[in-house]
Amino acid sequence: MKIGELIGIGNTARVYQWGKAEIIKIFHDQSSAMNEAKNAEIINNLKLRSPNYSGLVEYEGKIGIVYEKIDGPTMLWRIEPTERSISYNAKLMANLQYEIHNVENKLVPNLKLEIANKVNNSLEISDHEKQVILDLLNSLPDGNRICHYDFHPDNIIISPKGPIIIDWLNVLIGNQEADVTRTSMMIQSHSLPPNAPSWLMNRVLRELFNKEYLAEYIKLADLNDSFLERWMIPTLAARIDEMQGEYRQEIRNKLQLKLAL
Repeated sequence: MKIGELIGIGNTARVYQWGKAEIIKIFHDQSSAMNEAKNAEIINNLKLRSPNYSGLVEYEGKIGIVYEKIDGPTMLWRIEPTERSISYNAKLMANLQYEIHNVENKLVPNLKLEIANKVNNSLEISDHEKQVILDLLNSLPDGNRICHYDFHPDNIIISPKGPIIIDWLNVLIGNQEADVTRTSMMIQSHSLPPNAPSWLMNRVLRELFNKEYLAEYIKLADLNDSFLERWMIPTLAARIDEMQGEYRQEIRNKLQLKLAL
């Protein structure tokens, strides 16, 4: 079978039409493909709002993953630049994430281990900073919740059958507070997707989205918002090497400010 039209381009893969009812993600490197395939198989066996996974294929020397095609815009592009739309979608996103965190699983926690590995391997963090970050990380609770760890409005498709969550490449098992902190950090970042919608470029509306999202999740989970400060330092540290140029420097600056407090 030949690939169809290009549907989207991400940091790790290009997405194409694959037959009439599926899409194929062609990855830039094999390790990302194999990692997502492993996660996709796990997610497929749990009761989650995710596309059906059909397996791995090789296409023109590259690894591809085939999924059910989900029709509809992502939440990112459905949100209107109004307070009402911002509030509605922020609360919907919080509910969807809370739903993920409450799906039963018997998987081994690995979130803190993965963060520790990223911190240890980073060339952007000094040895002294690494020790401070790792000591803080070790003091935080493990947890055993499914954490998408890349949960944001562009990874939620608003389909005719309801919201479907995509891109499970980063999925980890650990404390839900870490997952929420990561989402909040990404919402507040200056890093923007190409041709970002107007609401996302408006700092006031973006901060409103973050505020409404956090308030709804904290209410649902009956949490105290103090967890955000506890988890933000290791979350920023794990993010640095994922970014490039000015956005990497932004994360670096935020981390240094937190460490100085």
